[in-house]
Amino acid sequence: MARLIFASALDRQAKRYAWLRALLFSLEGFLVHLFWWSFRALAPQRSARLGRFVLGVLGPRSAKAPLVKDNLRIAFPTLDDAQIDALAKRAWWNIGLVFGEYPHLDRIARLNDNPRLQFVDQCNIEPYRRRERQAIFFGAHLSNWEIMALALAREGVPLVALHAPLQNPQLGKLLDRAREQLGCRMLARGESMRGLVQQVRDGGSIGLLLDLAMKDGAPVPFFGQPMRTSLTPARMALRYGCDIVPMRTQRIAPARFRVTAYPPVSLDVHGDDDEARAIAITARLNALMEEWIREQPDEWMSANRRWDKALYRALHR
Repeated sequence: MARLIFASALDRQAKRYAWLRALLFSLEGFLVHLFWWSFRALAPQRSARLGRFVLGVLGPRSAKAPLVKDNLRIAFPTLDDAQIDALAKRAWWNIGLVFGEYPHLDRIARLNDNPRLQFVDQCNIEPYRRRERQAIFFGAHLSNWEIMALALAREGVPLVALHAPLQNPQLGKLLDRAREQLGCRMLARGESMRGLVQQVRDGGSIGLLLDLAMKDGAPVPFFGQPMRTSLTPARMALRYGCDIVPMRTQRIAPARFRVTAYPPVSLDVHGDDDEARAIAITARLNALMEEWIREQPDEWMSANRRWDKALYRALHR
């Protein structure tokens, strides 16, 4: 989360000089820890609202601000500049809410605190809870995206959730401690395939977020433009017989959520081979995420590059 604010032109130099990288990581770690424990002292709702205020002020002035607007322009090409500016501001508010909620994941997770988390079961969760069937639960970076894993763990689903490792090890440790409250096992992307396969063979399920570009992904349409999307859910479903279950998180209020698990996606697609079928299935998953994002545009975390650099350059010609 910190890199949304503190990412800067120093990044290139930091990659060249280890001392500068260590210094920037320490400064970044100090600032985020300061915010973190300040927010922790507040009630969850007040912490979330404070995060919304802070990111509402700092986000539009950060190095990531142009990228947020570019992503929104690609996803919503019919909006004019004024509408994009207004939507980007609301998107920063949501990122701030997430930042303010992170220190309180343990409180949101409490079983006797039902109003903070509602779970809507449209997929028949029982077979996944009992390890009678395995699922790959997928979602997008909507609302507070960590809540998806929290909801599944609360429902008793044996789960391994994938996460993107952070460059700054100090922040990585901080988020790892926060994610311990989710109640599931975490695996870092890029180092996880063996662990995922073993999880499925042991009767467990997997949770991941699919709306980010991956270097080793396949170009699959996302808002009408090819995005290098992970084929892992589709490949594992075809090879190991897993279900692919869409999951959507919606914010009811600061630190209060509704998580819906939808019926499994049909794997009945045409293709000459498993790779072609995996791409066709992934296109269905991307289309679902597009539908959700169109309904919740201000809750989409749009501060990561999704598409090829040439597409972004074309926006400014």
